[in-house]
Amino acid sequence: MAKSLSRLFDSVDFPRNSFIYNTMIKAYLTRGNPRTSFLVYSQMVCEDSICPDEFTFTFVFAACSKLSAVSEGKQAHAQMVKCPVRFRTQSWNSLLDYYAKIGEMGSFGHRLFDQIEEPDIISWNCLLDGFVKSAELNAAREVFDLMPQKDTISWTIMLVGYVDAGLLSEASQLFDDMPERNMVSWSAMISGYVKMGRYREGLDLFKKMQVAGIKTDKITMTTLLSACANLGALDQGRWIHAYIDRNKIEIDAHLSTALVDMYAKCGRIDISFKVFRSSQDKKVFLWNAILGGLAMHSRGNEAVVLLSEMLEKGIKPNRITFLCVLAACSHSGLVDDGLRIFHIMMNDHNIRPTIEHYGCMVDLFGRAGLLNDAKQVIETMPIEADGNIWRALLCACRLQGNVSLGEQIGKILIELEPSNDGNYVLLSDIYAIGKRWEDVGKLRREMKVRGIRKMPGCSSIELNGVTHEFVAGDNSHPQSREIYKMLDEMAHFLMHDELEL
Repeated sequence: MAKSLSRLFDSVDFPRNSFIYNTMIKAYLTRGNPRTSFLVYSQMVCEDSICPDEFTFTFVFAACSKLSAVSEGKQAHAQMVKCPVRFRTQSWNSLLDYYAKIGEMGSFGHRLFDQIEEPDIISWNCLLDGFVKSAELNAAREVFDLMPQKDTISWTIMLVGYVDAGLLSEASQLFDDMPERNMVSWSAMISGYVKMGRYREGLDLFKKMQVAGIKTDKITMTTLLSACANLGALDQGRWIHAYIDRNKIEIDAHLSTALVDMYAKCGRIDISFKVFRSSQDKKVFLWNAILGGLAMHSRGNEAVVLLSEMLEKGIKPNRITFLCVLAACSHSGLVDDGLRIFHIMMNDHNIRPTIEHYGCMVDLFGRAGLLNDAKQVIETMPIEADGNIWRALLCACRLQGNVSLGEQIGKILIELEPSNDGNYVLLSDIYAIGKRWEDVGKLRREMKVRGIRKMPGCSSIELNGVTHEFVAGDNSHPQSREIYKMLDEMAHFLMHDELEL
């Protein structure tokens, strides 16, 4: 039909006017062809006898917005200004939306808005959205407060602005004040909590969302699974998986990846592998997720086999793919496989190793006890070693009990990162292995003089669907007295058993 319409439009005898041109511009735009839509408009402008009317620019600016066409949109704006037509609010709204989409509301926003004779709620929302997209939150808040009326879209635009800027306190206050919330506002708030590492609050908000009877989408499900993965909250992750199935939410490559990652990080690599195998759309990032899960569980042989399968299927690996497989080889002690894959990455796939890849190679040699080879990697790699690289070698020295090399690397690390408490702890462990207690005490005094304190250890456990977090020396848990009592009893029995031995 579109081709027939186009042939008819292009015929010599077909009469043309602004209505016909508008119909063609809109038709191409509706059918997902904004480039041709703009070309038809350009053809219209070239005809001296035809002038754009009040509807033309509504479609033209929508096409430019979809194309992110900066120069074309500004040309259309200039032509709109020159037109003798008195344009309605709808055309101005389309122009405002265009400048919002290209992130230039700050330059034109209020000036354009002031030219609208009767701005409606859409006009205000376009102006607000433009300032939010330009990250001008103070200007956006001024507009928000001045709005004569606000709808759910207005509140959600402002909420998303605060969330994207990481201003969760302001976002939370706005969310609480919203007279009506939709799926987008709930999802934006959940996403904000998860992005800022406040995983439990994100999951708690999802529970409230369910109570409110709001349906969700696969994007929010992906975000929630990420929260479960970071918390190790297997029960909640499984519940979300069941929710996805129950509500027939489409499991695409992104959602499959989130499920694979969640199960792997929660200790269920078996379920993770089943999800991977059942996925119909295996993008490279899904392969990377399962390879990363296998690395996490020290299943190097399976990772090497899976990489071969991936290559046989014609899936092009990327830097992350090889990083995951090298990590898997490192955790499983597969030195020869790791070296072979490192060379395949460079020679067969023309991927230049990053500092993370070299870190894997240092870890690979270090865990296998080949400390000199690990040190040689650092000394010969074309990138300057950072703290993570040296730390990988220092951890290997601690693992292998090499005090001499460990002391040398530890001093390099402290000089490189004098404020990192972990470096002092690792070097202290090296001294303790060599029973050099005087050096241990000296290092602790140095930490005290420099004002460096060891970060307290933190762990979490999930029980009956609730994640409990514990920090060393913390008494905030409601059952902390009973927990510490149990720990004392365990320590007493362990000490008693050791004495008997």
